[in-house]
Amino acid sequence: MKGARDLNAHVPVEGAVARAGAVARALTSTTGGVAELQREVVCTAASIAGTGALAAMALRDGEDLAVVVVDPHVSGPEAFTGWETVPEVIAGQRVRRVVPGGGCLLVLPMWYRDGVVGALAVQSSPGAAALDADAESVLAILANNAAIAMENARLYESERESARRLRELDTLKTDFLATVQHELRTPLTAILGLSDLIEMCWEVWEDSPKLDALRDIQVAARNLDGIVETIIDFSVGDGEELTLALADVPLEAAVRTAITVVGERHKGGLPIPAEVEVDSAVTLRADPDRLGQVLRALIDNAVKFSDGRGTVVVRASRADPGTVVIEVADAGIGIPADDVPRIFERFFQVDNTATRRFGGTGMGLALVKRIVQAHGATVEIETRVGSGTRVFLRWPGRTLTPETAVDKDPMASPVPVQ
Repeated sequence: MKGARDLNAHVPVEGAVARAGAVARALTSTTGGVAELQREVVCTAASIAGTGALAAMALRDGEDLAVVVVDPHVSGPEAFTGWETVPEVIAGQRVRRVVPGGGCLLVLPMWYRDGVVGALAVQSSPGAAALDADAESVLAILANNAAIAMENARLYESERESARRLRELDTLKTDFLATVQHELRTPLTAILGLSDLIEMCWEVWEDSPKLDALRDIQVAARNLDGIVETIIDFSVGDGEELTLALADVPLEAAVRTAITVVGERHKGGLPIPAEVEVDSAVTLRADPDRLGQVLRALIDNAVKFSDGRGTVVVRASRADPGTVVIEVADAGIGIPADDVPRIFERFFQVDNTATRRFGGTGMGLALVKRIVQAHGATVEIETRVGSGTRVFLRWPGRTLTPETAVDKDPMASPVPVQ
């Protein structure tokens, strides 16, 4: 009586058919992706090698091979290692040897496009005979066909992920267009409505209500200008070189200017206090206009998502020579942990529903990241829902001294950055 896993019996025709069938099933019946295919190949290899055999697969990791999966269905050690570091295996040679205290080890290279991409190893149970030529031949076919099947599965998964991302991006773009339409229409409606109202009531209004209406128009116009500026700068930076006119920029003055500009976008100024804790001697190596965009975007977000409570604080400190850490902190609503990895993606917004409470186009932070990276800086976020958000910029900086404060040309040569 032949056991289900004992395929080493001396029945050449039936054994070859059974083994070939096992190979075909392993490579064609798996639909769970690369990882499941690898497990199925290893289990099939152990089955072909006979009762009690171990099997494992190693894949290329740089110049070496690393074990990625071991057959989980057999008794014995959870893994057997050491064979994957044998020079002959790495060189793509077939290796046969007897393992002291164990069975016979056979390692077969896995080839793809004239290169070794991995190896399939089987070790028979202690005392078992070495694999016959038929079994070894089938295992070699399994090893090479598995390499092809895994590459096909990887390409399929990659294409499927690309298709998913394209569908997601298409949805984000559709949402973005709807959002921008709303965001542009809001200040435009205010500007047109208030200007019409001033025209109708010009003769009967006193100067005070006229000035109030004019201030409202200015606030709406500045908000509109900020939206348009972000869209234009992002579209230019997305397809072409981002040009930086680098100079030594005093950070404290840049932060206070950014706070002033953001305050002008709110009637009556910022709805919550903003504090600046920046040493006046700290300067950054940056494009002044681009740095202003980054600071305005971060401060505007901090104010907006503070939801009228707490204080926005901008701090700066030196982390190490040549680096300044800038922190923009608020005590607002925070960001859900699942959304944090995506907040720098273009068009992404945590709340993109029609009833969302906070405005924005979903492009501000994406532009921030692009500008920051163009300067060789980094941006990180710490946040907790209900406890606020802290944004950290690690930026190349300099310390102003009397000597360096007077010899720097504020209009440095433009530096193109891809």
